[in-house]
Amino acid sequence: MADLESIQKKIIVFKTERKWAQVQNPLPRYSFTLTSCAIPISYRDAITYKNLTDLKAEAMTLVETFDTRPVAQNEANIENITLEFRKAREYEIGKGKANNDTIKQLDEIWKLLNEDIADYRENGNGILGPKYFREAAVVLGQAFDIAISTENLKNRDK
Repeated sequence: MADLESIQKKIIVFKTERKWAQVQNPLPRYSFTLTSCAIPISYRDAITYKNLTDLKAEAMTLVETFDTRPVAQNEANIENITLEFRKAREYEIGKGKANNDTIKQLDEIWKLLNEDIADYRENGNGILGPKYFREAAVVLGQAFDIAISTENLKNRDK
């Protein structure tokens, strides 16, 4: 019986202290609400900038060669640019949700490049026109320019 009474007293003390804590210090209750509403800020990243500019040069150069080289000569280069894109994308994913805009831009650029590669593999060079892939490289470069500009506009103060 004594154990039951001591347990009841502890419960009453616990409830009283908890109510007192809620009245005196409501911060723990609201801190979750405040942190869950925080907007993630993506900061400018020199590695991302370098990845984008390097990929732009490599991808444009590769696509420009599609007009003159047979597919077999470019397969190793295609595999290389694919690997470089995957590395850059994984780096961006590792930076978290605040960086979703860069990931989406890389995905769009990859779609453009992948379409050019598919056209090249299906049609070879010259069938789509003597300068088809050179123009495709310009469009690809413009997509990279948007991603690079977006990265430059990000907050530099970390």
